[in-house]
Amino acid sequence: MSMQHQPFSPPPADPGESASCRRCGMCCLRGGPTLMVSDTALLVSGTLTLDALVCLRAGEWARDDSRNALRPLEGERIKIAGPGGRVHPWRCLYYREGVGCGIYKQRPAQCEALFCMDTGPLEVLLAKGRHMGRFAALNVLSGGVPGFSNLNASVIAILPDLVSAHEEQVSVRETLELADRLGFYPAQGHGLAVERTAGHETPLEGSEREQAVAELGEAARTDAAFRELCVERGGIPATILPFLLGRSIRDLLAEVGLKPAQGR
Repeated sequence: MSMQHQPFSPPPADPGESASCRRCGMCCLRGGPTLMVSDTALLVSGTLTLDALVCLRAGEWARDDSRNALRPLEGERIKIAGPGGRVHPWRCLYYREGVGCGIYKQRPAQCEALFCMDTGPLEVLLAKGRHMGRFAALNVLSGGVPGFSNLNASVIAILPDLVSAHEEQVSVRETLELADRLGFYPAQGHGLAVERTAGHETPLEGSEREQAVAELGEAARTDAAFRELCVERGGIPATILPFLLGRSIRDLLAEVGLKPAQGR
């Protein structure tokens, strides 16, 4: 569920071979799964750790295979992060080159349902299953966060409040909608349409454009300052901020071609 995902193109099966997953790794290379509520046990056991996850927040541009389009997310999703880079930026962090999935026996629900030659079970799961959000994840980790023994109970207790405060101060949906009104949105690619908000076809001009640019710069600075405070005063590891607060506003704007000015 991200704008960088590639469409499935399963490798051809050998003649006479029955249809079954060969664990070729193609789906892993093209992007890790988003998590379902049923995956919370993987967080508690430490199979999935918070530093390997990223929150895709409501309003982010994401691939919707049911509509063959890029469109803003209606609700947040927790996704296994990728390493970045140009070749496979969203490659699942648990994929091991030449080996395959490093957690195959305890893989997330979407991975278990996915079979590239028959996506029906995955489509049913996505349509009827419950997607995991940050509050559900933090609720099951209220007694301790595997891999982060230095996070004491008092810090863990305030994490949901930090999520709420950050959402109030920095709205991804409002920020990217404003960027869209300036004419900055994902480029079409891989045969996907881009579903923009109605009425955004004509970019803002004049003083309205200047005001919008100023607001985007302020959103990026507010977001950066909030993250800095979490680390320096809250004692929260920077490695879990992508899960806790999502991707930075600066990175999200850069994806659509905007680079807010530095400074405070």
